[in-house]
Amino acid sequence: MFLMKKITFLIFFCFYVTFAFAQSEHYDTNPKFTHEATPEERIMLQQWYLNTKNTTPPTPPVAAIAEFQPMSGVLVAYPLGVPVSLVRELSMVTQVTMLVSSGQDSISAKYYFAANGVNSANMRYWLVNHDSYWVRDYGPWFILDGNDKIGIVDFTYNRPARPHDDAAMQYFIQNLGVPSFEMALVHTGGNYMVDGYGTAASTDLVLEENPNMTVADVQAMALEYLGVDNYMLLDDPLGEYIAHIDCWGKFLNVDKVLIAQVSANDPRYNAYEAVANTFANALTPWGNHYQVYRVYAPGNNVRTPYTNSLILNDHVFLPISGNQYDAGAISAYEEAMPGYTIVPIQQTNNASWQNTDALHCRTHELADLGMLYLKHYPLLGHQVFHESYDLSVTIKALSGQPLITDSLLAYYRINGGTWQSVVMQPDSGDVWHATLSGLQADSEVDYYLFAKDASGRRERLPYIGAADPFRFQLGGVGIDETAYAQLAVYPNPTTDRLVIRGEDLAELTICNLAGQPVYSASLHDYDVVNCSAWATGVYMVTVRNKSGMAVTKKVIKL
Repeated sequence: MFLMKKITFLIFFCFYVTFAFAQSEHYDTNPKFTHEATPEERIMLQQWYLNTKNTTPPTPPVAAIAEFQPMSGVLVAYPLGVPVSLVRELSMVTQVTMLVSSGQDSISAKYYFAANGVNSANMRYWLVNHDSYWVRDYGPWFILDGNDKIGIVDFTYNRPARPHDDAAMQYFIQNLGVPSFEMALVHTGGNYMVDGYGTAASTDLVLEENPNMTVADVQAMALEYLGVDNYMLLDDPLGEYIAHIDCWGKFLNVDKVLIAQVSANDPRYNAYEAVANTFANALTPWGNHYQVYRVYAPGNNVRTPYTNSLILNDHVFLPISGNQYDAGAISAYEEAMPGYTIVPIQQTNNASWQNTDALHCRTHELADLGMLYLKHYPLLGHQVFHESYDLSVTIKALSGQPLITDSLLAYYRINGGTWQSVVMQPDSGDVWHATLSGLQADSEVDYYLFAKDASGRRERLPYIGAADPFRFQLGGVGIDETAYAQLAVYPNPTTDRLVIRGEDLAELTICNLAGQPVYSASLHDYDVVNCSAWATGVYMVTVRNKSGMAVTKKVIKL
């Protein structure tokens, strides 16, 4: 009997120790570093910019890949800084690449994830020595270069005492097998958001950490390496040590941005409203004003890091803390991103969120290297009435597989009626066009684009398709003065010609980004400009009508 009791006790003790060990060893609960720079790093950062270097930049034209474009998976570091529930949810919809520093860590992680319902078929493990779990900050920035290859742009990580984190980029490049480029800039991923159409935003921390560079210097480098021709360097309304833009703002689409909101009696209120107004008054690359969505995130002693979410294809993973503001945050995303699946991720004792450090900081999306790349400058707002409109779209099958040409479609509906489709026709190079016909005066038109290639990839633009389509309103027969702001200029990008269409048109002036005129002429209501001899780059097209109204649009020449 004594022996039986002893054996039972030993079994129970071993189970208890194993259980306790299993609950603690998988989380970085006593990290060597915090998200904040250490005192040593703060000293080093004063001269850290001297360590930056440039390599040969990517072949132009360059396009930075946005978080909401097609992704093949997500990076997460082990030991974990996120709840295992996030890993489980991610593994159900995409491939999760887990960074481990040793083979032992890999074995430990596999057992732990299996015991917690993680889909092992969607897990892979990269042996990458790392100092911390903030993969957002030291992770890869993806670009599409002029050779139609996805590459990675590296930078000098702004945490100088974390050499393994800084060196991890080389492992990402090797494992993905993509070209890489390094720009001489101290930076960090949490302070960078991009829209895929040439606009990016960061706080002015970039200038603080690169004191040898002017605003113009930073913007020139962003254009050369990232294809960013509109780099917004903004004041930080959060007022915390981190000064990362993902702590209070997030691009949800090319013309949608989410900005945190605080109460009117918060000392930071005016700063938050100022940055929201900056976006509301700015023009997007599509020529319309930003749709600015707000999420109430009072912060301070309440954990509300709602902009610190991860967009991954048609899902949004949202950090919540179990407080009274969570429901409002979920509703804010549902309103701003119809058709997306919003997945709330509750913090745990082992992996709690901070207002300066949450889900987005601790994960990093991986671009689909063989993505079906679609780019289109949509018709939006008020348009002069025509019975038909041409749409121009660039389609690139980066998989190398042929496009399924009878599955290149534009779907549209008039006044909320039945969706109809039209097959796109080849234009030149990677440019296709579709004609929306049978349009009616004084009507509203919704549309989205669809493409398919032989690799099995199927993509829509906007990404979510019918749930949140492009929308424009047609005026009545005759001149509609309010419609002029939505002048049609296409195809965009273009290789050899530019179509200008509107009503009552008078003059055309086209300048390069330096403001130098490259073309000017009188206009009819429909004109075609031969631009085949122009240099590759971005041009500003200004059209003036007979009433003196002027509209400027950005056009990319390939």
